[in-house]
Amino acid sequence: MKSNGFSRLEILRTGVALAIAVAILGTGAIALPSLATAENTELPPVKGPQLEADALAAIESVHEAAAMLVEPAKEKAVDVARALPKGAASVARTTTSIAKPIATGALKAAPSAAGFVRATAHEAIKMKKGLLPMIPSRFRRAEEGVTIPVSLTQYCVQGETRRGRQTRHGILAADPRIFPLARYVDVYLGKDYLGRYLVDDTGGNVLGATVDIWNPNCREARKFGRHWGSAVLIAREVEQIPIAEAPTRWEGLAER
Repeated sequence: MKSNGFSRLEILRTGVALAIAVAILGTGAIALPSLATAENTELPPVKGPQLEADALAAIESVHEAAAMLVEPAKEKAVDVARALPKGAASVARTTTSIAKPIATGALKAAPSAAGFVRATAHEAIKMKKGLLPMIPSRFRRAEEGVTIPVSLTQYCVQGETRRGRQTRHGILAADPRIFPLARYVDVYLGKDYLGRYLVDDTGGNVLGATVDIWNPNCREARKFGRHWGSAVLIAREVEQIPIAEAPTRWEGLAER
């Protein structure tokens, strides 16, 4: 009986509480929060802690230091360049003075031969001795009208040439793989025209891109030494056309 009475009492209390709650909501005394109102409400900005003037100055100094990092790098590069030994600069100048005529001659060549470099006399001799691998393409035949960088020397040997003629003015020795025998070439020492010579001879060390001009004076031939120059193979149809430039000491069309 007590348990039934207790249950009825709890049910009654719960019913009364619900009735009171409904009455309060109905009168508007308590309103539930509206989501729409929350979305449209503009919240005031929250102010964080303000940096002090000293902190702002420190940040600005960091920016300036970062911008100046490039300058020390430039100064280091200059210091390294100044620290190079004078000998290295001399070697660079010497290399440039040797390589420039070769590159200039190659660029003046015909498009089919542009950039092609033939073996120097030094390289050709090493190939002959087996000190360097033989590369046949480095001895490609000269093309008519194409400027070929060469080393220039002189010789004074008296006797027969490779073609069985007597050594004489107006001839030179060359590597027949590049400059064929019985053909004429115009020879230049820098910008100076030395003359038109007949390829009439060869030599044991006259290999690669080199020409050896005959000079009857052995003292002058030795004094001449070795220089960088250029040679142009002349087309057969213009071989005998007179040269406009003034003749030099070793100039003169040799008879075939």
